[in-house]
Amino acid sequence: MASIVIADTTKHYDGRYLETHPLGGTESSVIQLARELARRGHEVTVYVNCDGPIEHEGVAWRQLSSPVPESCDLYVAVQHPRLLGFVKKPRRRAIWVLWQPNNLKHYKQIWRVWLYRPVPVLMSLHQVRIYSPFLPRRDPQILIPLGLPQDVRGHPPLGTAPARRAIFASHPRRNLRRLVEIWAASILPRVPDATLDVYGVHDLPPVDDAWNSWGDTVLPPGMPPAVKASIRIRPTASRAELIEAFRSARCMLYLGHKVEAFCLSAAEAQALGLPAVVAPVAAVPERVIDGVTGFVSADPQIFAAQAVSLLTDDALWRRQHEAALRLQQGITWSEYAGRFEAALLGDRIPLNRSVLALPEA
Repeated sequence: MASIVIADTTKHYDGRYLETHPLGGTESSVIQLARELARRGHEVTVYVNCDGPIEHEGVAWRQLSSPVPESCDLYVAVQHPRLLGFVKKPRRRAIWVLWQPNNLKHYKQIWRVWLYRPVPVLMSLHQVRIYSPFLPRRDPQILIPLGLPQDVRGHPPLGTAPARRAIFASHPRRNLRRLVEIWAASILPRVPDATLDVYGVHDLPPVDDAWNSWGDTVLPPGMPPAVKASIRIRPTASRAELIEAFRSARCMLYLGHKVEAFCLSAAEAQALGLPAVVAPVAAVPERVIDGVTGFVSADPQIFAAQAVSLLTDDALWRRQHEAALRLQQGITWSEYAGRFEAALLGDRIPLNRSVLALPEA
């Protein structure tokens, strides 16, 4: 089949980290795609910030400083234009846009995009909408929603409604402070026994008392003891622990952030049957079916009322929980790899292997 090289300069990781370390959406997506492409018979090499050369799940993982082949059938740069020249003469060059595409038009980077003219691979309608007209155009754009791993798909409905527990599962700098303010003013007074579990703190330095250390930054200052007691800052959780937390909560609460280009945490929560209340920011509303698997609202008072409803109304929770399990399973990473392969290597694979790279229905 094809020789494929992927390069990523985000965090320190390799293919083994998916099962052993907490990862962001970029790193986990690179690992999942590389594995699935290897399973489809391709020769896949990934260059990242790692400790040394390893072979894992059929994928070769190499340090960015390692020797790079002069050519390959497909070279995929992850997000950054500065990576476009990493492989000098690939047969085809793509840029996998896993964040906002704004950095592609930066005055220090746009010349690289025009010089190499990579095929952009996008993952949300939001990215399509904000893709700059000053960048080389591709009509139509390749839009493939991220795959969801098997461990969040296919779960049965829960037999009973969970306790009145909400979850925030993103970087605390992504509007956790404002969410806590809404929680304290408009949710907790109406549901005094509710709790809000905060996951996603692995990117912040560990602290003994988050309220003292993060007050006036990612947490608001001056919160009364009852509010502090209702908000539980969770330490770094394993993948299995996070899935269990999603399955044992009533709802996900997230105000969104301008950097969200897909919002994998919301997609996985919905696949697990967790209703979500989100704000219409960036790609976040694409992950929730408003009024069916959760709610989308820009108004803080409406946002709070919808959260209260999910925390207290068992029948509403049940409808949205079961709807999420039916409607929000997404696509597998195997299907993602098939669409990716068909879009970028369609002339290198048998026709009966092709899968159209189409957006979600």
